[in-house]
Amino acid sequence: MNLRILIFTLILSFGAQAQTKLISKLEGNFSGNQMIGIQLGENMGNLYYGENYEFVETDSSPSPKTLSINYILTSGKIRASKTFWMESGEYTLSGNVNQPESWQLSPVHPFTQIQSDIELADDQNKKSLISSHLDKLVGLRMLNSNKSLFDDEELMILLNQVPSHLADTWEVDEIKTYLSLNTMARAKVGQLAPDFVLESKSGEDFRLKEKKGKYVLLDFSFTGCGGCIKALPELIEVYQKYGNEVEFVTIWNDKSRNIWEEKWKDHKALMTWTNLWDRTSLATRLFEIEIFPSFVLINPSGEVQSIWNGYSKGKLKRKLEKELKGFSE
Repeated sequence: MNLRILIFTLILSFGAQAQTKLISKLEGNFSGNQMIGIQLGENMGNLYYGENYEFVETDSSPSPKTLSINYILTSGKIRASKTFWMESGEYTLSGNVNQPESWQLSPVHPFTQIQSDIELADDQNKKSLISSHLDKLVGLRMLNSNKSLFDDEELMILLNQVPSHLADTWEVDEIKTYLSLNTMARAKVGQLAPDFVLESKSGEDFRLKEKKGKYVLLDFSFTGCGGCIKALPELIEVYQKYGNEVEFVTIWNDKSRNIWEEKWKDHKALMTWTNLWDRTSLATRLFEIEIFPSFVLINPSGEVQSIWNGYSKGKLKRKLEKELKGFSE
């Protein structure tokens, strides 16, 4: 066989093996106020509702990866959730859509069993099981999810045991951020804003403390956030009005660079101000943000002037007009 053809065949073969295919054969149907959310690997996630839950999804992100399934009410409340681990290859999801306890994914990945053993263990055995699986991504994921079970010294010891090939994962970074946050002051209105450094879309570091001398509006968001999408036209309007005097900064809480950079590109292209990636949610936690969108206005002295969350039509415009009253237009 011609060498070029052989190499091309191998590349195609490798690409095919790298893809994960999910075939859903869930049965039953929801009423009008219920749905399921599926997130496979680094995909943003899809919602399924109505009567047909037979679907196919694919993902080409690196393995191992997770499949997250959420049983959601239209109010946004998650009634139940389940997570399975996957590699490249074909998997089948079965069970009754109304009964999360019946959801099964086959074949069963070894990490799914490890995760289940840890979740079902009491706290002491949970700590022991997690410590014994730090050479695997599932062990790190469970350590991150259960880090409050460990004191800071224990976490530092365990991080030193993580093998080099897992040292740059977001799970490790998030645990390090958690340890850092334990020694950092949270944001309070009337006090100096806590400093942070995050990467911008241009690849440069943004350091908050360097922005003293002008107002800064922090907009906390994540890719696919419904309220954030509704707020965008009004955000653009106030940016056009105050953008010369106020530094506008959108902080994205996305778990992967791919989601941050590649998803919802048309939406993000309208945001011509500074955009940052909060990979480990450092800034989000410093400002104790739990609702999206949320906004933080920092005055020229570097103090937190106001924090508010959620979006309703006209609220952002009214709030900024009030906070910047007397400010030159």
